[in-house]
Amino acid sequence: MCRQLPTQCYRRGFTLVEVMLVMLLIGLLATTVVMNFSGESREERLDKEAERVQQLFQFVAETAMLKQQEWGLYVRADRYGFLYYNTADNKWLEAEEPAGLQQYKLPTDISLSLELEGLPGEDSNLLSQLDWQLEDAEQTDDETEVPVLPQVFILSSGEISPFQLLLTESSDLTLLYSSISTDFAIPLSRTMATTEKP
Repeated sequence: MCRQLPTQCYRRGFTLVEVMLVMLLIGLLATTVVMNFSGESREERLDKEAERVQQLFQFVAETAMLKQQEWGLYVRADRYGFLYYNTADNKWLEAEEPAGLQQYKLPTDISLSLELEGLPGEDSNLLSQLDWQLEDAEQTDDETEVPVLPQVFILSSGEISPFQLLLTESSDLTLLYSSISTDFAIPLSRTMATTEKP
């Protein structure tokens, strides 16, 4: 307590360094809390989506062999889905059962790209000899609609058209990549999330 006259009392406040240190500590604590409640990291999100595609594809490939039915995968930048060949109608139809095979929209900041050209074994693949011709009226370029033909064929013989599917996570300045690929058959090979583009 100051025993001098009120005009002579000097009250000491906080220095700028002390205030900045407290702000830094509050910021670090807030970041820790947000990280704990937000759940997954970017790598975990991307790996989870890649694993989902891999498991669904494995399921479809096994279903194609068991049911002796032709299946296919189609890919858009923000979604993917599966088609099956209906022999009664001679058409590719969108898979509705089970629900996991229906068109799936990817989370924000994750996108897909499909590579079909220039992969090893492309020339010796029997699928390259198939000629799936469509009338112009059936072809569609609309990115939101289900295509009339799959881009990747999954045959009842167990053969799969070679492909590489690249998943990209772009929520930060540093992009993350994960890829799924096969030459002819299951199992698919998958890379874990990394900043290096495969």
